[in-house]
Amino acid sequence: MVKFLASISNIDEAHQIKHCDIDIIDLKNIDDGALGYVGINAVSNISKILNKHILSVTMGNEENPNTLKYIYNVKQVINQNIEFIKIGLFDKKFINQHKEFIKKINFKNSKPICVLFADKTFDFDVLKEIMNTGYHGVMIDTHYKNNNSTAELLTIEDIKDFIHIVRKNKKFSGVSGSLKLKHINLLKKLHPNFLGFRGVLCDTSSNRKLLKANLVDRVSKEIKKNVLINQGAA
Repeated sequence: MVKFLASISNIDEAHQIKHCDIDIIDLKNIDDGALGYVGINAVSNISKILNKHILSVTMGNEENPNTLKYIYNVKQVINQNIEFIKIGLFDKKFINQHKEFIKKINFKNSKPICVLFADKTFDFDVLKEIMNTGYHGVMIDTHYKNNNSTAELLTIEDIKDFIHIVRKNKKFSGVSGSLKLKHINLLKKLHPNFLGFRGVLCDTSSNRKLLKANLVDRVSKEIKKNVLINQGAA
């Protein structure tokens, strides 16, 4: 079953979506680039509010994760028992640094996810290298939040092949990046482990900043509705 990931940015949003049907709640500083880190205080406070939910955390926009500061931040998040830790590959020349970074950390029960960008670092050679770094999974996102969607930047065949390669390597796959309601049916047929959303969960005039619970519910119902249809046809 394809899971629904929704990105939130603060305690107010955590309270707002606490009772929504979301499979993975992603903590992200939306004012700081593609994968802004909210900070350990926010992670700790939000995780207490959403203690019955599966959480993920984006760890920031640093090109090189193999630094003392980055490793320290990741270890702090691991100690909060966060399920998924999202780490961006912003420049493919740092792949070896990602390998070294993964080797240095005991992730305990947390699962590191490498984020590739449809408008920056995604290609199949890079993907094949990432398969051998020790990441639990790989997802595609967009780096530039200018309304260009992953589903439009890449062909459906490319996304299908991405999911196939990740699954073949027994890893977790995700697709996000300015996805819209119209993309859900198409992408669900490709069976990624999750589809991720932020912009479509927000008031259209707020530039991704004003989350609305009713819009979260709309996306959730669209994803679950398709599941029910597929189960009924099976």
